[in-house]
Amino acid sequence: MQQNLFRLVALAAAILACGTVRASEEPADAAAKPRSFLDHVDPAIVATMRRQEQLQPAVTALYEVHLQSPGSGFAGVAFEGDGVTLYWKGPLSLDMYKAVGQARKVGAVAIKPAAYSLAELEAAAAKIDERAHVLRGSEIQAVVMRYDGAGLDVELMPRATLKERAAARAKAGAIGIASAEQVLAGLDLGVPVTLAIADAPIELASRTNDSPAWNAGGYWESRRSGQVRGRCTTGFGIRAYNRTWVLTAAHCATAPDVGYQGFDGQYMGPVTRENYSYDLILIDAGGYHRMFDNVQPNGNDYKNVYGWGYHSANELLCQSGFTSGYYYSTVICGLKTGSSQNISVSCSTPDSDGDCGYTIYGVIKTTQINGSTAVRGGDSGGPVFSLMGDGVRAKGSVTGGSGTTMYFQDWADVIRLYSGYPVTP
Repeated sequence: MQQNLFRLVALAAAILACGTVRASEEPADAAAKPRSFLDHVDPAIVATMRRQEQLQPAVTALYEVHLQSPGSGFAGVAFEGDGVTLYWKGPLSLDMYKAVGQARKVGAVAIKPAAYSLAELEAAAAKIDERAHVLRGSEIQAVVMRYDGAGLDVELMPRATLKERAAARAKAGAIGIASAEQVLAGLDLGVPVTLAIADAPIELASRTNDSPAWNAGGYWESRRSGQVRGRCTTGFGIRAYNRTWVLTAAHCATAPDVGYQGFDGQYMGPVTRENYSYDLILIDAGGYHRMFDNVQPNGNDYKNVYGWGYHSANELLCQSGFTSGYYYSTVICGLKTGSSQNISVSCSTPDSDGDCGYTIYGVIKTTQINGSTAVRGGDSGGPVFSLMGDGVRAKGSVTGGSGTTMYFQDWADVIRLYSGYPVTP
């Protein structure tokens, strides 16, 4: 991997494990199967997720026009009130006007003016990225492109984290950590910038006896020459390049690493087609249309994957990472989405190759609305999803986080980078 920017994300390659029953096996007594993980989720959260499920076609109609014209006035889409809000700068394009009409057949769609487009905010964020890289790292840990188009939010490391990392660099005789003011000085950004100190640092998060084709939510290890280099979670099976693969997080492995599943180390296949700037990589192994969602360590519960969806702010999502599922018996829900942002990998916690200082672009920040833990080490690469009937809708892949915050790469980038869509029944 190349190195690329500020100093943020604590890429923790600490991961763990899934169930002891093969994914392809059904319980002998179907009546003995544990309840759905949704039985353990706040009913108010489930109700909101079900309402948002019905509006997904509206989000898709709006977002696809944006992807066709990324330099347009599009700023973002959000679930607000009982419907969807499109934030747009200037007059609507003809294509977006038609898309709004199509979306309104699904539900209420409001249009609100944006001061800046997403394209303008991304260009400004890139200038901050470049300056921080020149300065060899800064106290900035994320740059947020606000979904309402109001400007950029620059997130600074917690003061305790900054102090620790500054002391470590001084001890190593390295150059000091640049302040946000030093990074921003003289930059012609053309958009408003708000600075705020984060509550927690960003850490990259990095079930056990599956069998091919591979499910999402299982434990896997990346190995090279017999040495374990990363321990993470299998993501959704995807269909791309006329076959199926397993999606996961790029910080968990780099070619020529090979993936092995479960505690007994079943061979999966080599990793390939790495996009480290977006924290995505493929395992050259057949992916399946199921996702583990067991709420007890030795369970074999799963949900079918029926489709995929684009990012929308204020959506409530879940993640089924291995560590959270196996050791804490939980699928984590109530993860409320915010804006897209760029984060930087800290050299205090590099990736599986020891690389750091590079930027991961376009991840979505989520916050657990009840104040619970959002992600754990070893959940990296795992499936992020919303509800879709009696199954799930793929939304992306876990990158990391800490405390009540989880970051994930959304499905729009999976499509853009791989022309990939989830394997479905």
